[in-house]
Amino acid sequence: MLGILYRIYEKKLEKEVFGKNIPNHIAVVLEEVNPDELFDGLEMFIGWCRSSGIKELTFTIDGFPSPNLIEKFAERIDGSVRLIFDGREMEIENKSGINVNFVVNYGGRKEIVEAVKKIALSVMSGEIEPDEVDERVIEKHLKISSEPDVIIRASVKSFDFLIWQSIYSEHVFFDIDWKNLRYIDFLRILREYQKRERRYGR
Repeated sequence: MLGILYRIYEKKLEKEVFGKNIPNHIAVVLEEVNPDELFDGLEMFIGWCRSSGIKELTFTIDGFPSPNLIEKFAERIDGSVRLIFDGREMEIENKSGINVNFVVNYGGRKEIVEAVKKIALSVMSGEIEPDEVDERVIEKHLKISSEPDVIIRASVKSFDFLIWQSIYSEHVFFDIDWKNLRYIDFLRILREYQKRERRYGR
């Protein structure tokens, strides 16, 4: 009986969500959990996002998991996977499909500082004039260039992640249990995002 009710509710959510405003880019602030539990849940989550037409995913966490674990996990994903670990960048897999970014031990403030340093070197070498430095030039030098439409977070504490890119992002607070992640949870996240009226700073 519960299985039937679950399926009915799932279908109801699908009707509410699909055909409406689906985000292009979702970012997720990960909490530290067992790597196997995390990656199993992430694989399902990425699959649902790909099937829903979402183009890009960015996951961030401090201190874990290791590049080797992410590299092994990348083999399970049908998409292009980038790893940014301590500022170093690696293209793990290059497939058609969804773009997946893993940002490990690399905060938004550090990203902006490094972008400014690169721009300063370009100005000093004469590649660019000081008056030409604008938002587009800065964005060109960031590791993650696209802005997330929505950032999924488990807590309200401040965080140092995609500071520049997330200025107009919607924040959805959802404590995801990656071990027991359900399709219904994914649909609820999309529904919550769709309820928001995005003002883009206006």
